[in-house]
Amino acid sequence: MPGRFTLLLTLTLLSLCAQPQEPAGEHLADTTPAATHLANANGTRTRPAGTHAAPKAASTQHLTPANPYTDSIHILCLYGSIPAKGFQGKEPMYGPNNPFNRMAKMHGGHVAIEYEKDKALSFQPLHYTGIARSGHLTNRSNPKNFNSCFRIYTAHRAWTVLGNYYNNLDSLRRATFVIPITAAQKKQLDSIAKAYTQNTPYDYSFLGMRCASASYEVLAAAGIVKEYKRNFWYNIFTTRRFRYILYKEYLRNKDKGWRLYTCKGSQSRDWEKDTDNWTNF
Repeated sequence: MPGRFTLLLTLTLLSLCAQPQEPAGEHLADTTPAATHLANANGTRTRPAGTHAAPKAASTQHLTPANPYTDSIHILCLYGSIPAKGFQGKEPMYGPNNPFNRMAKMHGGHVAIEYEKDKALSFQPLHYTGIARSGHLTNRSNPKNFNSCFRIYTAHRAWTVLGNYYNNLDSLRRATFVIPITAAQKKQLDSIAKAYTQNTPYDYSFLGMRCASASYEVLAAAGIVKEYKRNFWYNIFTTRRFRYILYKEYLRNKDKGWRLYTCKGSQSRDWEKDTDNWTNF
C-alpha cells in the first residue's frame, strides 16, 4: 500500500507541475499587472464576497458584420479548498485528512457550463469512490464500464455540487467567465448538451477526463475555444489550468464582449490560488 500511495502521489505531482502544450496558434497574453485588472461595466471588475453572482445571460443583440453574437454563456468555476488554520474540525474536510487528500481537495473545485439561463452542463462521476472520490484511476474504454455522466443543473446547484457547506454562495471563491456566442455556436452547444446527457462519450477518472477537461472539450467542440489535437485530460488536468487558459482568452477577447467576475470567498477556508495570481487574492 505505501508503494501504491507513493506512485499515485508522484503521478499527481508530475501532472500538476508539468507544462502542458498550448492549443495550436495560441500566444501568451500580457500578464503584467496593468493587464490583469478584472472587468467593470465598461471593461473589467472584481465582484467581492457579499455581492451577487454573475449577471444573467445576455439577451439577443443587434447583429452586424462586426457583432455576430446573439447570446452569451457563463462558465462557472468553483475553486478548490481545504479548511484554513484554526478552522479544522469546524469546516468540512471530506475524506481522510492526509497529504494526498488535502492536495486533491485544494486542486479540486468544479467547472460547469451555463449554456442557457439556469441550465448548467456538469460532468462528474456516477459514484464518488476510489482515488480522491474520482472512481477509476484511468479512463475505461468500454462504455459499459464508464463511471461518468453529464447532468444539467440549475446554476445554484452547479455552485453547490461539492457539498452542503457551499450553500452560501458568497462564501465561495468563484470565477465566472461570460462569453458571447453566435447562433451557430448556441445551436451546437444545445446539440452537445442533449447528446452528452443521453450518452456520455467518455469515462471519468483521476488520471483522465474530469470536469475541467470535459468542459474544455465541450467548448472546443462548439468552436468557442481552440481545440487540442490530443490529450485533453493532460492539457486541462486541473480546474486551475482551465481557469488560466480561459483567463488568457478573456484578455484577448475583451473587445469582443468577454467579461469576468470573481468572488474572494470565506476566510475560513484556504483556497487554491491562480497561476500568476491573476485574481490578486
